[in-house]
Amino acid sequence: MVSFTFSSVVAVAVSVALFATTGTLASAITPARDLSTLAKRDAPQGVLIGCYPGGAGGCPCPIDNFGDSGVLINVFPGYQCAYPHGACAWNDRDGSLFNIAQDNCPSSAPCPSTGCTCPNDNNGDVGVMINLFTGYQCAYPNGACTWDDNGSLTNIRQGNCPVSARCDHFSK
Repeated sequence: MVSFTFSSVVAVAVSVALFATTGTLASAITPARDLSTLAKRDAPQGVLIGCYPGGAGGCPCPIDNFGDSGVLINVFPGYQCAYPHGACAWNDRDGSLFNIAQDNCPSSAPCPSTGCTCPNDNNGDVGVMINLFTGYQCAYPNGACTWDDNGSLTNIRQGNCPVSARCDHFSK
């Protein structure tokens, strides 16, 4: 099972942003320690894994409390599953795929009435649920910030995050 700590995922998101703007990657990423899926869900500052180049549906990252710009790393209502060839994210209401460029992801995976579960991906691999929530998340140099669909900060112990950041995506 592939897993990531909070700091390694933020480092990857920041590195991807830096690489996209400078064309170089200054440092290697160290593999993270293994955590159970329960530990990841219960972590007060969990970070979702996925990137949305160019933004996603009206969720711009606000400037954080330290004046830094952020990179949008997730926007949901939905759920996300990790697979060996990449994470897949679906809308939990209609099952539509958010990250359509990820070719191992089934184009539709609606949640049954019993709750969302990870389907096998297009390669036949079994997935692991890594997130289920409504909101959006941005990565910053001093930590990721997660806001719910009302724009309220959910990881309140992250000092660089604005307390409120409304996303127009959820008002449609």
